[in-house]
Amino acid sequence: MGNVQGMLAAARKLLGTTEHPPGSNRNLITKWYGFTGPWCDMAVSYAAAHSDNLQAVGGKFALTTAHARAFQKKGRWHYGIGGIRPGDIVFFDWSGSRSIGAIDHVGIVEAVHSNRTITTLEGNTSNAFRRRRRSSACIVGYGRPAYKGGSAPLPSGDGILRLGSKGQAVKTLQKNLNTVQKAGLTVDGQFGPATQKAVKTFQANHRLKPDGEYGPQSAAMMKAALAGKKAPIRPKALVAAPAVLEVDGIFGPATCAALQRALNSRDKAGLEVDGAFGPLTVTALQRCLKVTADGIVGPKTVTALQNRLATPATGEWDAATTRALQKALNAGSF
Repeated sequence: MGNVQGMLAAARKLLGTTEHPPGSNRNLITKWYGFTGPWCDMAVSYAAAHSDNLQAVGGKFALTTAHARAFQKKGRWHYGIGGIRPGDIVFFDWSGSRSIGAIDHVGIVEAVHSNRTITTLEGNTSNAFRRRRRSSACIVGYGRPAYKGGSAPLPSGDGILRLGSKGQAVKTLQKNLNTVQKAGLTVDGQFGPATQKAVKTFQANHRLKPDGEYGPQSAAMMKAALAGKKAPIRPKALVAAPAVLEVDGIFGPATCAALQRALNSRDKAGLEVDGAFGPLTVTALQRCLKVTADGIVGPKTVTALQNRLATPATGEWDAATTRALQKALNAGSF
């Protein structure tokens, strides 16, 4: 069996792997897996299989929710990012619900930073395998693979505060409960019956399962309640401010974000500018190009784009097409 260094080395070799064409989910990873579809977890499986770590990550997965539950079943799962380390498999929920059932993306942790951000290696992010910097806001939790030679022990507990929990996190919870519902708790860092009762009241008041355990969904609701909101606050993507694009022929997050801004400005598409070339962005582009808005970037969509950009209409999205798009976006002529 391989180790964490081998896993990271195999993942780094995938950097720059793209889809042909963008939005098609077709590349060497999906070909290896034998299935054409969203490939973020397939990329984790590919890196694991090519570093003798497939057993360590729990097997071959394409479905992120199933992979997270497999880690949980084996006792190798932790909510949030407390204790996260390089080589861990980190799972995301862009909606901010912090629920395993809502997970929609996954990556491999490459580095952990003191400001509660991490650097990840991810597939199927803006149609490529890329290095990303992520905040904790959209992280559901992580799984710790059973690497050769042993993995570092997970933090005590699973990231959920419950009866018997102690420490600063419990103090913060008690302060917050006193703030949002005048719970009258003694802020002593001891999760006892009074704190449990206050948590159940908070959960019932916010239409959560009143189980008295303070987990990711309760934490997301608490953040909203402290801000005076009645629903969880959806995390915003970390996207660079608008700037002149480098005309490099690489359809990355910056180019995608610029395209989203252009579609919002031109057609009032209402897109979230997150740098991700997902179905909503694809269909907005297709409506702009006046082709069937099916969310699939096929030859007709690419040909229409090339005609708009006055480049050779080959029906294949290549670097020349992206360079022409970048020039048009820079000139404000798209």
